[in-house]
Amino acid sequence: MCTGILIRSFWILFIFIFLHFSLALGEMKPIGFAIPFPDLNFTQTLSKGEQSYLGIPQKKRFSFREIRGNLILVEFISTYCVSCQRQAPVLNELYSLIEGDSKLKGNVKIIGIASGNNLKEIEIFKKDYKVPYPIFADTKFDAHTAIGNPRTPFIIWVRRDAQGKGIVVSTHLGLIELVENVIDETKAVLQYDLALLKPKKGAIYEGDALKPPLTEEELVKKAREGMNTSGGKVLQIEKLALKDGDWIYVGKVDFGTHQENLFSKLASRRAVCDICHDTYFIYTFDASGNVIEIVPIQLTKFGNLQWTEQDVKKLRSRTVGKSILKPFTFDPKVDSVSGATITALLIFDSLDKAKEVYEKLKKEGYIK
Repeated sequence: MCTGILIRSFWILFIFIFLHFSLALGEMKPIGFAIPFPDLNFTQTLSKGEQSYLGIPQKKRFSFREIRGNLILVEFISTYCVSCQRQAPVLNELYSLIEGDSKLKGNVKIIGIASGNNLKEIEIFKKDYKVPYPIFADTKFDAHTAIGNPRTPFIIWVRRDAQGKGIVVSTHLGLIELVENVIDETKAVLQYDLALLKPKKGAIYEGDALKPPLTEEELVKKAREGMNTSGGKVLQIEKLALKDGDWIYVGKVDFGTHQENLFSKLASRRAVCDICHDTYFIYTFDASGNVIEIVPIQLTKFGNLQWTEQDVKKLRSRTVGKSILKPFTFDPKVDSVSGATITALLIFDSLDKAKEVYEKLKKEGYIK
């Protein structure tokens, strides 16, 4: 009997140890490990110091593959992200350690990619936090989308293979507070034999699927709410599935002298910063592409507080009446909502991309 108890105890201990180490290894496994890094394109004038550091000749447009170095640390940030601001001194110290190490200098490079930010915002960020390495503007979230729309800060360690292509060898999501953790990982991934890595397919970052905080019935009510502000009477609403899998609400609205269709689209955007909530709102537009209404569903600000009526009023004053067929350029000086700059930026970027939705509706015959 004692032997049976000992055997059972041994197996319980074995299973515990196995699961413990399996979970530990699972947590340590980089997101997108061994996945090729996209050859991102940048359009930005570099200073002479940045040209020398990256090994790029004087030109305005260049690709990621042109950056010299065996290992490139790519840090995705938002200049308004609190964790990115807190992490800046850590990456600055990392830069100094690399440049002061004869084995790492020239072999390891650091670049930043500012998701949704323009050159002016980057200039202010670099000045405020004394950032010594280049940061590239990703104004339209193109680079951010190419790697899976990660929350920031997000660091990717990219090694060069024998053909000069980038291979992801490690990642880290969220704030890093100790430079020792980054330098240790940097030295470790330099030891990897890339010949032993079999490139994989897939996204570098895979976040949870976006799920609106409302039921379908509640979403229809919000769509109707947006259409009602047009001054007409909503006769019916239909949810249309577009050919590419996208969908939109179409409402037949009676204006007394005539009837016309209005369109309501749910915009769902994953939070850019690591401590923010995802953004959801519905925008309604007419057949000419003019924005009729913005209906908030989940719009948050610093501390994850909900937007006030005054916040929403300001947003509407900057968006309603404008055409989605023209650029929706975000100006932080006038378009920001106090404590919610990133959320406001995502709203404007969604409206800037709304032209694509309009073109699909037109192509499929829903707009004449």
